[in-house]
Amino acid sequence: MKKSFAVFGLGRFGTSIANALMAQGAQVLAIDSDPDVIKRISPQVTCAVSIDVSDSEAVKEVGLDNIDVVIVAMGQSLAASVMTIMTAKELGVSYVIAKADSDETAKIFLKVGADKVVFPEKDAGVLTARKLMYDSFIEYFEIEDNLGVAEIMIKPEWVGKSIKDLDLRKHYKINVIAVKNANQPAHEVNPEEILQVNSTLIIMVSDSSLKKLR
Repeated sequence: MKKSFAVFGLGRFGTSIANALMAQGAQVLAIDSDPDVIKRISPQVTCAVSIDVSDSEAVKEVGLDNIDVVIVAMGQSLAASVMTIMTAKELGVSYVIAKADSDETAKIFLKVGADKVVFPEKDAGVLTARKLMYDSFIEYFEIEDNLGVAEIMIKPEWVGKSIKDLDLRKHYKINVIAVKNANQPAHEVNPEEILQVNSTLIIMVSDSSLKKLR
């Protein structure tokens, strides 16, 4: 059964999330107070509705009790975001993610029931900075403070050597989760596998170990 998501607020972040979830095969209910926005995104998602997002009764009527995850992306409306988070939890939604633009706002969202708070602008800035500082980085996902999962290009001197021979955990304090070769999906780590020119590694790494990869 496909996982279902409801996205409140279809600005750049909300729209991007909705489209990405659809691309992954999820069911997406897109919600915004602007009818023109709903008309634009309607062909791209499972269902799109325009409601007054500041009205708790209207939010209850969109069917959140059948949704697995609610994403609140209304960054410009604190009151509407708080109300939507509280209503979603009241209706039994197990996981609510909220977009925040400050630590103070994040604290409020967590206090009223959000399970996770994201900072899209801040996260994008951190990722860009990491890519600039560590040119081998392809992608980075933060799991928690000081710990993340990254995809990195291998160093030229690693080509032709095995993960076992490189002993990356000892020398770089990183744990290799998977290996990707050119035009192939990631696969489980084989310590004896010889790394190729276009190989990339999926690793778990702490912020304190990042400098070792420079």
